[in-house]
Amino acid sequence: MSYDFEREKLRVLSRLRYHGVTLTERMKDAFLKVPREEFVLPKYRDQAYVDTPLPILGGQTISAIHMVLIYISPVACNPKIGDTVLEVGAGSGYQAALFAEMVAPEGCKDPGHVYSLEIIPELAEFAKKNIERTGYADRVTILCKDGSKGYPEAAPFDIISVAAAGRKIPKPLIEQLKVNGRLVIPVGRYFYQELMLITKNKEGDIVKKNLGGVAFVPLTGEYA
Repeated sequence: MSYDFEREKLRVLSRLRYHGVTLTERMKDAFLKVPREEFVLPKYRDQAYVDTPLPILGGQTISAIHMVLIYISPVACNPKIGDTVLEVGAGSGYQAALFAEMVAPEGCKDPGHVYSLEIIPELAEFAKKNIERTGYADRVTILCKDGSKGYPEAAPFDIISVAAAGRKIPKPLIEQLKVNGRLVIPVGRYFYQELMLITKNKEGDIVKKNLGGVAFVPLTGEYA
């Protein structure tokens, strides 16, 4: 059976609107441009536009579509053209590609860049191949590193997006966040966490906002 992925994408957007999910034009454009079917395992390709997490490599999952869109929404990371993004937990590379469409759309002046860290070697290689195959390698750098340490070589960051749950907010990530930047991270363990938006003022103080309950795989690494 062949699937019309473009039609499935439009159905996803329609369902999300029906359930009251706010979608900006830039979010919709990014979603329509990035082929999620290229970031899932071949056996799940026909389920690429089912709004649910799907297994990938290393016992991890690609997040549900609505959760990925929440991350790139104005209430969370709020990515803008030109932003430098640090993503902790590359997974399959899908969310990094969406960030790339938001901060460095083709043809824009002064594009941003996405640095995406993945601690599991086989998953980092999987994400890198997916990013290269779908044409995002000029806008996304995939690195096999401990994401809880951040990436000081490219800091400070306008946006830090963490796609795994920590028991606390890793100190290096706060240190590498720009003044008035946005850090989004699930905080908690196991089956329930709270998605936190962290901002930092010019004095270095942080402000926390709870964006609601979520369920992510645990963050691993030195500062997890």
